[in-house]
Amino acid sequence: MDMVYLYLRNQFKASRNGLRQLILIHILSFLLLFLFDTGCYICGCKDYFLWFYKQLTFPSLYPLLLQRPWTIITYSFIHKGFIDLFWDVFILYIFAQRIPVITRSKHMFRLYGLGQIVGAVVFAILYHFAPPFKGIATDLIGPSPAIYAIMAAVCACMPKLRLYCFFFSLPLRYIAFALLLIALCHVRTQYAGAYLAQLAGALVGYVYGKLCKNDMDMNQSFFSTHTHSVHRTYMSVKVTKQ
Repeated sequence: MDMVYLYLRNQFKASRNGLRQLILIHILSFLLLFLFDTGCYICGCKDYFLWFYKQLTFPSLYPLLLQRPWTIITYSFIHKGFIDLFWDVFILYIFAQRIPVITRSKHMFRLYGLGQIVGAVVFAILYHFAPPFKGIATDLIGPSPAIYAIMAAVCACMPKLRLYCFFFSLPLRYIAFALLLIALCHVRTQYAGAYLAQLAGALVGYVYGKLCKNDMDMNQSFFSTHTHSVHRTYMSVKVTKQ
């Protein structure tokens, strides 16, 4: 336990370790909720966990949001299960690792926060004003809006990046396009709020990426796409079998 504590402390004390910090926060939040859920189930107090779980999810209805305003932050650290956690962390790693270490924490936390908040706001607007969904009580969970913001920003600034995996390579923008297309196809379903939040996160990330790309004082070492850095960029996204 001491080794785990020292490792976590060192990771969170590092000033340029934003990617690992975000990944660890998601993993720790999942484990803590899982342990709490298991403990409540064993003790026959499942209702306590359900109440606590509700306090962390972002509600679609305005009165409930006034009762728990902190959920605009906490909802993105809730996962439905291990598979959702795995894919969220995987997509976050694939795209966020492209932000150079020298500016990773600053820009990544900005993008994460923007996607998180804008996604929640769009989710709430949908269930307050869109006639097919108005007044429906549901909740938003998961970091997808925030992760999509990072994904879109990276693709906007470095559209030629490729993911090298085993015997094939694939442009990262194709992966982003496929994920956005899936979200768009689900806008007319009962889960429209969550997918619309993803699209909103991607949009704000794309705008942020374009603004950073055109601001040379801000991104001289961030999202570099000059010819001399192409080789280094390709090598850093290579995925190899362990």
